[in-house]
Amino acid sequence: MNEMSADGFADAVQTAARKADHATATAFLNALLREWDGWSLISREKAEQLGMSGTYAHLPLAQSDEALLIEVPHAGRFRRKISLPFLRWDKKTQPREIALAEALTLLVLDSQASPGDPAFQLKLLQRILDSRLGTERAYASCRNNKPADLWSFQDAEQALMSGHPTHPNPRSKDEVDDVSSALYSPELAGKFPLFWVLAARSILVLKDAGKHSAEDYCRDLAQADETLPKSLKAEIPEDFVPVPWHPWQAPRLLADQRVINWIAEGKLIPVGSAGQPFAATASMRGVHAYHAPSMLKFSLSMRLTNSKRVLSYKEVERGIQMCRLLDSPVGADIAQQEPNLHILREPAYAALKAQDGGALEESFVVFRENPFRDPASCGPVMLASLCEERLDERSPLGALIERRAEETGKALAASAGEWLAAFVDVAVAPLARVRSRHGLLFGSHQQNMMISLKDDLPSAVWVRDCQGTGHLTTHHDTLERHVPDIGRYSENVAPPALGDGLLCYYVIVNNLMNVVSMLAIEGLLAESAAYAILREKLVALRAACDADTTFYDMLLEAPTLCSKGNYRTSLSGVNEASGDASGQLASFLEIPNPLSDPEATT
Repeated sequence: MNEMSADGFADAVQTAARKADHATATAFLNALLREWDGWSLISREKAEQLGMSGTYAHLPLAQSDEALLIEVPHAGRFRRKISLPFLRWDKKTQPREIALAEALTLLVLDSQASPGDPAFQLKLLQRILDSRLGTERAYASCRNNKPADLWSFQDAEQALMSGHPTHPNPRSKDEVDDVSSALYSPELAGKFPLFWVLAARSILVLKDAGKHSAEDYCRDLAQADETLPKSLKAEIPEDFVPVPWHPWQAPRLLADQRVINWIAEGKLIPVGSAGQPFAATASMRGVHAYHAPSMLKFSLSMRLTNSKRVLSYKEVERGIQMCRLLDSPVGADIAQQEPNLHILREPAYAALKAQDGGALEESFVVFRENPFRDPASCGPVMLASLCEERLDERSPLGALIERRAEETGKALAASAGEWLAAFVDVAVAPLARVRSRHGLLFGSHQQNMMISLKDDLPSAVWVRDCQGTGHLTTHHDTLERHVPDIGRYSENVAPPALGDGLLCYYVIVNNLMNVVSMLAIEGLLAESAAYAILREKLVALRAACDADTTFYDMLLEAPTLCSKGNYRTSLSGVNEASGDASGQLASFLEIPNPLSDPEATT
């Protein structure tokens, strides 16, 4: 019995390592090859001459006459399917197999593939290897084997194992040790109680959208948990407010000299970790509990992938302003015209006061509405989890489509095309129409979009994270009549070219094209057929539009689309969260647009 258990454990460890290697190589190369034009595909004939079968990518190394080779079973326009191992070829002898770590080291330190400061190269390599270890831990702890249509909201949030599919270090976590990662990471099924403090109103910055005070949101959250001590509910001192902190951030806040002084003065009373557990959502700094009336998003003084996860004043203001706009006639029009579009409001925030009287950004907590209160209910399903590529098996999306094809008697391609068309109708078209009518930008990438499913097809869409919202200068005056200070503090007003470029990346390239890529990689639907469906849908949307058609025109006619340069951004070492929209766009690039290319749809 013990020997069998040991064998089973060893197999599980090896499987997790193999899956982590595959996920790491796939995300790394899809990021690199999108941004580097020094590589090429070698023909099957050339591969056969080298004793290989299949299509291979040829990655030259600048420091020598050598190259790396890796099999690419599917070479799509946006993503490629990768098959390990890497091969190292000196062009004199037969290619030889090398370990993933060696290949990553050669490419990240290569002056041609990864030009830049050697210190940044080494830091990126460290983050890539850290990300791979984190991914292996996630696969080793994976416990969710349910089909996607049976996932609860929390199941879906924690089902994403490897993270962003086009990023060199999607699971890197600076400043986070292994113990903290296990406690607080969504991919490791992190669940934990919040850390509570009682704070005098005089040391707090509290702001709300107007219907319900920020203080009431704090109190309601505490009242909803019957396991919390009375000191956080009935026995609160006068002029004090119960405030939740993320338990990872709490020690860092408690070490702040102003907080130390407030504790000494009796203005802040640490209560400690208490109450029912909250689950980490896909963003890690967002948390959810079924008993809680609000989801929460916290500042965390850590770097995840390319960003320090400290909320800024402008970002939390976007939630307040969007909430006010959704409570105005503009929101009423959106609700009437787009009944399947659900935008999660962020109506309040709280923070400690900084030295200048403003908010201490490291202490921000944002309150987000929580309609997902029943643990027995299924969905909605985060799109990134649904579309995650899996080694040796179907993605969750592919499994749904395959099952629907079997149940309906349709061919796989027909079933996949039906799913894609429904996804455009339910998820993409509403965001495009809202942009056309109201100039509103919802940067809903795959981790900020959730899909409700009915009969395995998309039936409604939920978008979250007002940090990624904005509006166009062309519509500012109209929106300002409903929310007089809109854009004043949030720094999210953009001219059409800039705004549409950002919207294109998040909703089209990161989101829609990843759905297309997943269908093609799994052999469910040819890319040409998928692009034909998308083009037909966009042409119909443009024809039906009685407002601004600029966004549709760009998608249908522009030779290139805006895409994020995750590899170069990671290599530069910048904090992606800093700067306005214009500054962030500096890390973007243009890639060929298959929607405007007739050959892509034939």
